[in-house]
Amino acid sequence: MAMKFLTFFIIIIFLNSCGLNQGINKNPSKQNPKNISSDKSINDVEINIISLNKLTDNQIQFYNRKKIQEFDHKIKKFESIYNYKYKYILGASDSVSINLSDVEDLNGSYIIDQEGKIDLPFVGKIEINEFTLDQAKKKLLEKIEKFYKNPDLQIKIEEYNSSKAYIVGAVETQTTLNLNQEPIRLIEAAINAGFNPGSGDKNFGTKGVLRRSNQVYKINLENAFRNVDDKENFFLKKNDVIFIDRNSESIHVFGEVSKPGVYYPNLDYSLTELISTSGLNQLTANAKKIYVIRENYSRFLSVSIFQLDIRDPVNLIVGRKFNLQAKDIVYIPATKIVKWNRIISLLLPQTDLFKSYNPIIQDGASVGSINSTE
Repeated sequence: MAMKFLTFFIIIIFLNSCGLNQGINKNPSKQNPKNISSDKSINDVEINIISLNKLTDNQIQFYNRKKIQEFDHKIKKFESIYNYKYKYILGASDSVSINLSDVEDLNGSYIIDQEGKIDLPFVGKIEINEFTLDQAKKKLLEKIEKFYKNPDLQIKIEEYNSSKAYIVGAVETQTTLNLNQEPIRLIEAAINAGFNPGSGDKNFGTKGVLRRSNQVYKINLENAFRNVDDKENFFLKKNDVIFIDRNSESIHVFGEVSKPGVYYPNLDYSLTELISTSGLNQLTANAKKIYVIRENYSRFLSVSIFQLDIRDPVNLIVGRKFNLQAKDIVYIPATKIVKWNRIISLLLPQTDLFKSYNPIIQDGASVGSINSTE
């Protein structure tokens, strides 16, 4: 964390300086990323400055889509999750009803014991633990056919007690879901646990992980809620554990705005929206230099800086097309004259300087003396 803040301040110094600091590579195309290793210092930050005003619509869309493409590439490895078709899995404490036409000896309800078996009269114990209903029927027929000729078997589940899924993390209630014959998708499960990303609670995140069969997968609840891709809203399976992380999709805003701080935007949140929300200070902000600082996580100490010039308000349309991403840093510097005035105010006592040019409030002037002249 300290390293990230130090990197940020070095970049701010760079943006505010006229020259190029030693050790900062402004032209990353001349540097081979393979040569970047962990022994590089924080001063070796590789900076790529990109003017948004000079980009075409297609180029802006490329930067908007870049993150989504990287995420899609990752989830292709876990296609089995999204192709899973829900079927109830039998387990201990479930109750099943068995009915055989013309054979009343076996008809009745049976509870699966802790060994995963049911005990049928004359047939004996049969294990059906971790079976679907169809698999259990097939297994029972194999055993019953040894005692009865051409049995017509009907089996159904009477009580669902063994199959559970768990929702934990950044939700109102840590929830245990009892699964039954009806499938439950990710969105329904999250809502049951009190997940509400539209509530304004900054703790609600949109990312999480799924633990299934000793494997861990990344999940994206926002895509599921927005129906970006139906496969994101997958079916839950027995013993699934869904952990919803707290909101880490923040954007940091610094500089000449009335509301600096941390923002938790939704998907497709544009730079123009952030400028409007944070309240650009029109008296002090340098409208020529609206910076978006974005770290390139695939390369060590590599940073892209997007610059927007909004001296012409029409260019706010460009900012509206450019989408911000999680962990972006938006920095709006002050104009040169504002910086100069601030330096002067630190060097000279402001009250004395003000008094010297305002005789009305100099020593000796009073309300009474002003009233006497009226």
